[in-house]
Amino acid sequence: MTVFFIMISISFDSFAGELSYTCKVTHVYNLEDDGSLKASVFEKNLVGSQFSVSRVTGEIIGEVIPTLMANSTKVINVGDKEYSFKSIAYFDAVNKPLSSGDEDSESTAGVQVLEIQEFRDGDTKPFVSMSMSGAGIVTGLCE
Repeated sequence: MTVFFIMISISFDSFAGELSYTCKVTHVYNLEDDGSLKASVFEKNLVGSQFSVSRVTGEIIGEVIPTLMANSTKVINVGDKEYSFKSIAYFDAVNKPLSSGDEDSESTAGVQVLEIQEFRDGDTKPFVSMSMSGAGIVTGLCE
């Protein structure tokens, strides 16, 4: 019975890895008025935070850069030994739970992009995410 459970656990772990990434935040940046990047005031609260990314849909679940409120998510490139995994999410505040009700989709539109450098050697892969009207630029490592 124990051997069966171990085999199922190993099988599930490898299957889950094929379907999703688990990522950990190492830095959070904001764009400054002069065009430079500066560590965000939120960095100390967000460093070490984790999130999961579906390799199938591009959906992100976690404290940082979630796509729960996105209008849509899309995987642009699934990534492989030569290319990065890339996904995009589109947001607007219209008809959302936190909406005030008087927004229009053009003025509240937001885009979030994520790149995970799948082509890198090793089990951990660097990521960068840019969230326009969101968390800013977030970097870290994924498995």
